[in-house]
Amino acid sequence: MKKLILIVGPNGVGKSTTAREFFQSNSKCAYVDSDWCRVKNPFSFTESDQKLVANNIFCLLRNYLACEDVEKVIFTYAFHGVRKNIFDIIIARLQDEGIEVELKIIILKCSYDENMNRARADKRDEARIQYGMKNTFDFYDQYNFPVIDTTCMKLEQIVEVINKIIE
Repeated sequence: MKKLILIVGPNGVGKSTTAREFFQSNSKCAYVDSDWCRVKNPFSFTESDQKLVANNIFCLLRNYLACEDVEKVIFTYAFHGVRKNIFDIIIARLQDEGIEVELKIIILKCSYDENMNRARADKRDEARIQYGMKNTFDFYDQYNFPVIDTTCMKLEQIVEVINKIIE
């Protein structure tokens, strides 16, 4: 069965960076970055934009998961706000189309200071960093998925832990 590896966590924790490293070190793998599924100017989470994002993500995931040369899809996403509902709709649509996957959800966390440093190193706007930390840093504590504390880890180590979790 194909694996859909969902990497979630606070804004700026390193989801995309980790997913790129995972993708590069795993064969028969595809990578979907949710950030690219909502590139639109202006973008807001209106009902219309939510539908657009859900359709974009669904199409990419469906196409990669339907490809016989792909065994794993790594997908970066966030559950805060309306995003969890969008994800649930996407998974239901995949199931409705008969696409079965082994879903592995992994939470990336790091210390507060490290998270701030990573967001700033990404050259994110300070207001966006403050908003993200306030609204997403502790948000994932409510979920009972495997958590990787990446504070003192190198990318290769994080990928190694993800590989162990998904096997």
